Amino acid sequence: MWCAKFSLWTITFLICSFHFTHAAYLRCYKGALDTYSVTPLHQPKGIFSCINKDLPTVVYTFGYRGRCAGPATTSVLTAYINKKKRNVILLDWEEEAKSGSFGIPLGYALSAVPNARRVGKELGEALMDLSAAGVNMTDIHLVGHSLGAHIMGIAGKRVRDHGRVVARITGLDPARALFEGVLALQSGLDRTCARFVDIIHTDPGGYGMSTAAGTVDIWPNFARNGGTQPGCPIGDFDMFTQEDLCNHDRSWHYFVESLGAPTAFPCASADSYDDWILSERKDVPSIYLGDLTSNRAKGNYFLNTRAESPHGMGVEGMKPDDNQTRKRRNPTLTKILRYFR
Repeated sequence: MWCAKFSLWTITFLICSFHFTHAAYLRCYKGALDTYSVTPLHQPKGIFSCINKDLPTVVYTFGYRGRCAGPATTSVLTAYINKKKRNVILLDWEEEAKSGSFGIPLGYALSAVPNARRVGKELGEALMDLSAAGVNMTDIHLVGHSLGAHIMGIAGKRVRDHGRVVARITGLDPARALFEGVLALQSGLDRTCARFVDIIHTDPGGYGMSTAAGTVDIWPNFARNGGTQPGCPIGDFDMFTQEDLCNHDRSWHYFVESLGAPTAFPCASADSYDDWILSERKDVPSIYLGDLTSNRAKGNYFLNTRAESPHGMGVEGMKPDDNQTRKRRNPTLTKILRYFR
């Protein structure tokens, strides 16, 4: 697990000792991935001419060591651009998200997390500037993957400090390290950060948070094969390799697919995973993962997916399979299920 890969003394002694300031930017896209205007994050007025005030606005950002040209970023942005009828903005914090010379674990703790807090606060201020210029705060949707999800949460809290509320934040497997457990030195995305917060958990207890923190928490393939998403390899892999990140990255894969197929991922409501696999109700409340997630919903939701794309199984995905039903009596699940009590 990610937290186990950190050295306790380095985190507690050094976490607040370094602060790196680079430059973060806002990119506003004009109908294509290669057509955009850019402005420094602290000068958001530079993209006002790109924004149609009559359209809702989505702002996306990536996580630790993410890139503007990375697969998650290009996939999410392309999916939103193709949907049209909304302003699409990227929060570019690529320089601040790098591990630098510290290596992956220390770079996360000593550079990326402190920078994420600063960038999140600056984004909150930028959102207030956009609001003052006529952008409707009730039409703003923030989307972030991994550490980027916490940036969006911090931005939402900053907006609340000004007496306003962001309409929605979607967290794609929010990062766990330093935000959960005994080493939780930071506060990040939770249900107080926006009017509606939906979180998709695909690597709970690994790179992603294992506790329900949103207005709605969606748990695809929870506890199947020990928590491995279908199609992802099982085993120990080098940190931040494609194999190592497979479960973590499934969150944005599912989300991107849902943008093109909004009803492909219906999810069943249940207080806990155990309740879900034991339930035989035909009329269990459901929502959709993705843009169509109901902002009136609350609580935990579960579903299964396919191993290969298209991952969405439609209504069949709301039914636990026989293997999951047998696992309900496995005592090793006790530790996992306590997060839903």
